[in-house]
Amino acid sequence: MPGPLFAPGSARTACIALTACGVLFAGIGAALHVRSYLLGEAVAEGGSRSDGICLGAARRMGGELTVTPEGLRVVLPDAVDQRTSLTDASGLLAFCPDMTLSYFCMGLSCGPGGLGGKVSMQVELTRKSL
Repeated sequence: MPGPLFAPGSARTACIALTACGVLFAGIGAALHVRSYLLGEAVAEGGSRSDGICLGAARRMGGELTVTPEGLRVVLPDAVDQRTSLTDASGLLAFCPDMTLSYFCMGLSCGPGGLGGKVSMQVELTRKSL
């Protein structure tokens, strides 16, 4: 009959080594799980941060800001400096990378300001579909 597979001293060493490896791998697994959870929160926070930056840029344009689930609309009833207003509307696209320009109008017949002979501007952005 063959003898034991391990000598008593080496069996104890093997069990301790395997237990240490198990604890090490469990710790690595837990760390990766926590890391993925934190990265998921960071991505979600980044989306809300991006929306906040976009809304901040829209508010800085002045006028009436309307936020909808589909996007946003900015109406300037009196665009005194048309170049600046056009530049602000172009910059808004840079501050809102997850939105596209769906409507733009600048002139005497755009919005409420045009009725009084004033140049008005209307900008509508909609969210890009995934």
